[in-house]
Amino acid sequence: MRTVKEFYFDAFSAESLFGFRMIIAWASLLILLWCIGLSALVWRANRESYENKFMSVLLICEGVKASFIIASGILYIRRYEWLQDILWHWTIDVFFTAHITAIIMYFCIPIYYRLNRLSFMYKPVFKKHAWYIAPSLGITIWLLIRGIPDFHVADATWIVCKEGAMAQLDIWFGTHQPWMDEAVAEIGVCTADFETTITSQPSGLWMIALGSPLISLIALLFIRSSIKSHLEGDNPDISKSLTSRSLYIGFLGKVIGLLFWLSLLVFIAVLHGGQVTFVDETVWRYGDPGFIDRLKYFLWIFSLTITPAAIAFEAMMFVHATLKDTVFGIDNNLRKTFSTAVFTGIGLVAFIIGSEAMESIVGYGMAGGVIVGVSLLVIRRPVMGVIDKASNKFIPSSHTPEEAAYLDAYATAMEDLIITKEERKLLDTIAATYGLNDKIIRQLESEYDSSLEEE
Repeated sequence: MRTVKEFYFDAFSAESLFGFRMIIAWASLLILLWCIGLSALVWRANRESYENKFMSVLLICEGVKASFIIASGILYIRRYEWLQDILWHWTIDVFFTAHITAIIMYFCIPIYYRLNRLSFMYKPVFKKHAWYIAPSLGITIWLLIRGIPDFHVADATWIVCKEGAMAQLDIWFGTHQPWMDEAVAEIGVCTADFETTITSQPSGLWMIALGSPLISLIALLFIRSSIKSHLEGDNPDISKSLTSRSLYIGFLGKVIGLLFWLSLLVFIAVLHGGQVTFVDETVWRYGDPGFIDRLKYFLWIFSLTITPAAIAFEAMMFVHATLKDTVFGIDNNLRKTFSTAVFTGIGLVAFIIGSEAMESIVGYGMAGGVIVGVSLLVIRRPVMGVIDKASNKFIPSSHTPEEAAYLDAYATAMEDLIITKEERKLLDTIAATYGLNDKIIRQLESEYDSSLEEE
């Protein structure tokens, strides 16, 4: 049996794309914890609000959906099969329950956010009960369908390889199936020591996973319709259009990401010449792959990043929407976080692509990764500039009425680019009247001064 050291050494090897899949698994766990923490904050912010309870439950479902491969990042070897037996319930039962619950909650959006055409759903009695009926219904549906063959993973096996020998099967659960032998035959003679699993791929589970982005699109149209009604004066219940816009941008980003994920899966299937499953991932990684197989392997692993990244973006925008009025500088902080995360992601993907390309050309992949890494550092400033401009579109800066009034007064005083003692006293008086502390004043003046320098 493989040791923990061997497991992680293989996971971060060049053949495994320098731990790309492992990093995704760990990051998805952090996103799950972030969503759970945010859900708790939203719930505690107003325990009497049914809208808050609804969003809290939905956030947990979204976090679970982002964590679908965390099991592969936690001792995924036969030595700890007992641990994988436990995590399997998360990978299947909890994950698909969250998917079904989220789909039901998407259809409940008109209950909490009024739509003219669906105004009959916008009733207090529905609001009072929908937030807990939806997860209860999701759990019930999953318990009813989990034993149906199209929704039940009945068979799984470990593939055990010793370099230079033929792969062997060690049944995890279920029974021996012909497709297991086909996978072993495709791997052929083992090119490395490894242990991995392959399982049956029920069509019903793929239908749930692939159908969720399409239902998300319907939910996005619901939110857009609600905001449009508010702007037209028909929906006064949305207190601030900026907050609604942040929620809309977050949901829009998630939907675009999920639709891109679907498109990428279709492209990989076309490149592969048929439906792609996690069994194919094993063959591409541990078989005797050529350039096309390595490309398919990279694209498949890259596709696993999209759902967690899309949900992380949605959660970030939800933070912006809920904390905008209480945490000063949240715009700048989130923009910096977003820009740094995007640049880091681009660097990681570019490093892997460069390594794979150089491996194909000269047989030494690390050289390509180093070249790409150094090049990114050289052009970091212009790349960050482009990312910052994009983040300004996603996370627009705005201020409370008191902050805006102080900025107007400061702009008037700065017309001659000098603040006199009298002007400073007047500004201090305005700040005290509006209850603005020194930190907020420094931030406001710094923003205005920065804008003058840019001009």
